[in-house]
Amino acid sequence: MTTITGLATSRGLVAGPVFLYRGYGESVVPEYTIAEDRVEAEIARFRQAQNATRKDLEQLISTLRERTGRDDVQIFECHLMMLEDPMLEDLILKCIREKRVNVESAVRQVVDEQREKFARMNDAYFRERVRDLDDIERRFQDQLADRAREPYLELTSPAIIVADDLTPSESVQLPREFVLGFATNGGSTTSHVALLACALGIPAVTGLGDITSRVTPGGTILLDGTNGAVTIDPDERALKEFRAMIDEQKRLAARDDASTPAGTLADGTSIHLFANIHPGVSMDGLKELGARGVGLYRSEYLWLNLGREPTEEEQYRAYREAVERTMPLSPRTTLTLRMLDIGGDKAVRGVTAKEQNPFLGNRSIRYLLSQQSVFRTQLRAVLRASAHGRIMILYPMVSCIEEIQAAKRVMAEVREELDREGVEYDRKILVGIMIEIPSAALNADAFAKHVDFFSIGTNDLVQYTMAADRSNEAVAHLYQPTNPAVLELIRRTIAAAKRAGIPVGVCGESAADPIMGVLWAGFGIDMLSMSGTYIPAIARILRRLTREELSEYAAVANGMDPSSSSAEVFEACRRWMYRKLPDLDTLLV
Repeated sequence: MTTITGLATSRGLVAGPVFLYRGYGESVVPEYTIAEDRVEAEIARFRQAQNATRKDLEQLISTLRERTGRDDVQIFECHLMMLEDPMLEDLILKCIREKRVNVESAVRQVVDEQREKFARMNDAYFRERVRDLDDIERRFQDQLADRAREPYLELTSPAIIVADDLTPSESVQLPREFVLGFATNGGSTTSHVALLACALGIPAVTGLGDITSRVTPGGTILLDGTNGAVTIDPDERALKEFRAMIDEQKRLAARDDASTPAGTLADGTSIHLFANIHPGVSMDGLKELGARGVGLYRSEYLWLNLGREPTEEEQYRAYREAVERTMPLSPRTTLTLRMLDIGGDKAVRGVTAKEQNPFLGNRSIRYLLSQQSVFRTQLRAVLRASAHGRIMILYPMVSCIEEIQAAKRVMAEVREELDREGVEYDRKILVGIMIEIPSAALNADAFAKHVDFFSIGTNDLVQYTMAADRSNEAVAHLYQPTNPAVLELIRRTIAAAKRAGIPVGVCGESAADPIMGVLWAGFGIDMLSMSGTYIPAIARILRRLTREELSEYAAVANGMDPSSSSAEVFEACRRWMYRKLPDLDTLLV
């Protein structure tokens, strides 16, 4: 019996047999030079394979839509656009003509170059696009080699998928009714496997290193997606104890009072629990999970998925669908739409420019204000969609009053345009800002006079306060949400909102953390927004606490000496939580 640890990617416990998936393996790609009179023939082979790959993808999209109704076909629509990317095509044709190599070699060389560029990026989203390139090249090389592809894995009974990693094709084509969990050598919290697991509530642990070489097909493993651990070949005692934990979690889940709205405290008061979503991720099941609304709609994924600026109509259709699907979640629900948060490592070819220091450069609200046509187009689409449901506009990375004043002027001009055109929209639409830069938190009282609500983005607020990129292993230890400076900025923001009488929420990843999310509730926030699958666990914890107890919890952090370390503050909070809720681990189903 061996236990190895990785990244806690999707919460939950599961025990089951191993389905070891090694993928298609590294195929041998022939590489050779060609005579000059063979160049045009190789280009013709390229066109033929490109057309065949396009048909392959179109057929896959059609099949998935017809047979499963899955929303994640957008992954493959993105692959189609990448396949037809003029830049990639030009690079491959140039390689054939100038280096005089065969198509297989040209495709491999160009994809390798692009793969290295993505892999060097700090942003996890773009690092994961390497998997998209792998998937496209594999399809292309299969067409060139005339290799048949199996459309689905031969998984016919429930099992835990153990793999090096999974491409988007492999992830989406899995027979989900048989997938108990995921355990992968590689991957991250933004990988396709992670997104799929979180959306479906399937336990997953990624970043396990070499688990594929340590398991036996059909052998039993215990997967703890809450703590990021996998036990291989458990003995009878360990298996019995683990199954008892699973049974206890099921018992607690079954005991939950479905008639009590998620976020309701033990004394009957409540904290709104909303979901974070983005285009391409299904909204199915959000109501059953307890989401009362959408606290963060990441509009930039339209740009990232398309690889270009979407048209006004494309944006309008996406926003309208999202808000219409949000409205049934609860009475007076809302969808908070974050305006284009692009720049930094969220780069789109032909949209964002290369900068020496992109994290401190022309990104988010700064980009919108500098690109008036982009800003106006998005505002028009958002306002038009607001006629179909309650949308709140959220401006990202606002650092000074001048930015929000400038945004207001553009909004007023766009409203006048729509009024002249007779276009319907919500004339009482609310506008807020993300508090994710220290200057905004320090000046929160002034900002509160200009906006209708605050949403605290703890991810960037921590990083900018500590000057530490949590994706950089060398400084990741400095990414500390419980650092006294970070806590003080959050307290100041909440206090300013309360003085101004405007709502304030937290939409950063810490909202789903049982220690930190509940602490923000104790500090007095009105709303926590997180991945939908995490809502039931947070709701279960909140149902066991009263407002008075939340205030007692907040006093633990507030009463710490300013010279206390982040670890000391976190440990004090953790101890309080476990004293109050000894069964906390079992609540995190």
